[in-house]
Amino acid sequence: MSVGLAVARARHSAVFSTMGTMATLTLASTVDADDAARARLACEFSLATDEHRFSHYDERSEIMRWLNGHPIGDDALRDIRCVMDECLLLQIASDGVFSPFDPSTGRLDTAGYAKGHAIAKAVAAVRSVGIRDFSINVGGDTHCSGERAPRQPWHIGIADPARRRRVAAVVRVENGAVATSGTSERGEHIWHRRPSATVLSFTVTGPEIATADAYATIGFAMGEPGIEWVAAHEGYSSLVIRADGRIISDAVGLIAG
Repeated sequence: MSVGLAVARARHSAVFSTMGTMATLTLASTVDADDAARARLACEFSLATDEHRFSHYDERSEIMRWLNGHPIGDDALRDIRCVMDECLLLQIASDGVFSPFDPSTGRLDTAGYAKGHAIAKAVAAVRSVGIRDFSINVGGDTHCSGERAPRQPWHIGIADPARRRRVAAVVRVENGAVATSGTSERGEHIWHRRPSATVLSFTVTGPEIATADAYATIGFAMGEPGIEWVAAHEGYSSLVIRADGRIISDAVGLIAG
């Protein structure tokens, strides 16, 4: 889960609830009102579709119907199997730090990957209506597309986990993702390792939001050694906030601390 904070100056912004949290679609200053309305509809519909598909709290969701032996559509089945495959690959890559199975029940739970997967699909949905410059933030995990204004990249603030409403650092992002896992919302899929007591927040930047979100969860569980683990994956980097307030980062585009 993420405790990141998006920072952007733009003309249009829409906020709505999804997946038990809040989503924010922010559009660049160059986007007109009609295009903004189309982008919001595309984004909201995409996220609502995935909420219905992947909710483990709603017995009517497609994944719960499938787990309970009921028939679902071919598109839903392909999507669920894709997410399951990615979760299993993450489990192998992290040596079990990340797991799509709850050890107390043995039940499949894809929530540790499905939110980022849903954000990525919402990004594609907004682009499909012709919008290129926007950001989507769901529960603090953000994907930025294009620029917030001509020749101005997006600025994503990383919340200070020890001091509410304070930004501890800012990263500059263009066509990339920022995801944070931290003490305020420990990742549900850190089941096989107790998170490090010395790390309050673990942020990952990279090209793809679902992967960045999962890597942030894994990195937070690993603690400071997670920085090296994340860096071994091409295109991804980390920003760690320690309990003593010190920031450790190899993140590209860090512009303030």
